[in-house]
Amino acid sequence: MHVLASHAAVRSPGRQVFPDGSINNQWRSFTSILDALLSWDGRWYAKIAGGGLGGPVGAVDADGIPYEMRLVFFPLYPWLARPLTFLGISPEVACLIVSFISAIAAAWGLYAIGRHVRDHRTGVMLAAVWAVVPAAMTQNGAYTESLFTALAAWALYAVLKERWLIAGVLACVAGLSRPTAAVLIGTVGLAALVAAFSRRGGWRPYAAMALAPAGLLAYIAYASAKLGGYERYFGIHENTFGARWDYFENTWNMSTDILIGVDDDNSQKPIRVLSLLILAGFLLLLALLVSRAPWQLTVFAAVMLIMATGSRTHMSMVGRHLLPAFPVLLVPALLLARLRNRDLIIVLGALALLSGWYAGWLPFISGQAI
Repeated sequence: MHVLASHAAVRSPGRQVFPDGSINNQWRSFTSILDALLSWDGRWYAKIAGGGLGGPVGAVDADGIPYEMRLVFFPLYPWLARPLTFLGISPEVACLIVSFISAIAAAWGLYAIGRHVRDHRTGVMLAAVWAVVPAAMTQNGAYTESLFTALAAWALYAVLKERWLIAGVLACVAGLSRPTAAVLIGTVGLAALVAAFSRRGGWRPYAAMALAPAGLLAYIAYASAKLGGYERYFGIHENTFGARWDYFENTWNMSTDILIGVDDDNSQKPIRVLSLLILAGFLLLLALLVSRAPWQLTVFAAVMLIMATGSRTHMSMVGRHLLPAFPVLLVPALLLARLRNRDLIIVLGALALLSGWYAGWLPFISGQAI
């Protein structure tokens, strides 16, 4: 990323590649890799980490941004970063620290799942593959992917070990991190329901079913109450940030445009072609996962795919949105676990270089959303 950022800045110093989060959302030129790690949603999380969700509805902050827009972003990630700002750490750096720690916790959780499914080596490979997927750069940026992946990994591990109270609490906390936590909540709830019908775990599965959705529902209720109603809350999601469920229409149209080549805006932009290839690879791995992993992991990955492609999001964001759907990576992890260490160094080293290239190329060269 650093090499590509330096090269791109010299070749095209005035290229505008990210919005600055101001009231007019002005696009800016890049100066370093931090512009990528702190761009897009990262700008909002840093703003919340520095000033909180606060401010009365109808008022604007120092940048002229209505406070009500902050309520769209779930609070757990910036809440974890905010205490660090009281120690003199800038909000931006505080967010990156939380992401770094969360990524370690996520990798540890992935290892635990891989070890549970097969063995120690598979666990190591699962964490390693997650570290070199194309959109891995966002695990280090001011985004919620690492935090949510950590919570999801440990919640799913608790489900596999039938530790229902832990699973319920982690799903509850994950509900404060991002709306797609609904997938984790549903998976934990379904697994607990199956256990309850099978009369395993006593009262604990019922407690997990009650705990899991509490965080998500509580925040939506809070934000809606502050804005004056659910319609206003979801209206900001749709009208300001363009986030809405469109029944796969946008993903389907962009995919067919690329495959048929009828829309220059889609078919002639490499980032969108690469994103379609990432999506196709995910579908292939998901199909191969079915017979190789516990059903809870397969259900979680499949519904994450539905959430990532069924809403109106930009094609270039597919790689980032599918990062938490790590169970599909069990397929390559099982294959890599069979290789000798020398071969692993070659394979993972090559993948790391490709991932680093993609990480630098995506925000700096393509000028697309991450």
